[in-house]
Amino acid sequence: MTEHRILRTVALPLGVAVLFLLLTPKLCERAITEAKSQRPIVPQSTEPTKAGLVIASSTPAPGSAPDLQFPRGLDAARIQYLVEIDPAFSTPSTMAVTPAAPITEQLIRLQYVEKHPDGTLAPTREGFINVNGAIDSSDGWTVPVAVRKFRGVEAIKDADDGRFNVTVLWQWQPTAIGAAVIPRPQDHRVVAEFGGGEGHWVLMRWVSEPDRELR
Repeated sequence: MTEHRILRTVALPLGVAVLFLLLTPKLCERAITEAKSQRPIVPQSTEPTKAGLVIASSTPAPGSAPDLQFPRGLDAARIQYLVEIDPAFSTPSTMAVTPAAPITEQLIRLQYVEKHPDGTLAPTREGFINVNGAIDSSDGWTVPVAVRKFRGVEAIKDADDGRFNVTVLWQWQPTAIGAAVIPRPQDHRVVAEFGGGEGHWVLMRWVSEPDRELR
């Protein structure tokens, strides 16, 4: 009697364990099947995948004349970078604020400059805040009126010994207070000599330095 009771006690958990082992794989398989059926279908692109790092830029590439033969490693973008970091090109055009200066009337109208009873001109608090790059000295107030803007590469000429003379097209870009000085910017040209070779190109010198005429 006792043995029969023991067998009955042991048989119940064993039956449950066997049932669990039989049902679990089928439940798992059903769950996987349902998950796959609910997965959204993503259409495969027919376009070839580009390898490597792809960088999208909103800055347009610098312009250049058609049919130019660039030496290896020196393109319009590299030329623009080397030109724009050179002080001879990046230094803005400035103008002293005097009674006869063409920008003085506008500065007074904007309340950036005030005229004292003795006739002298002096910057106001608003002028110091709003006119970036201005210099106040004993000789008076000097303000930037325009900066050079790179427009493109017009010509490339082999200068021998691995050097090239590049003709760059540029314009004056007036500042907020310099619009009256240059109402319609015109094209300027400058010739720069590049050397160093692929991977080491540098601006060696200005064959003709950027002019300072405001037009």
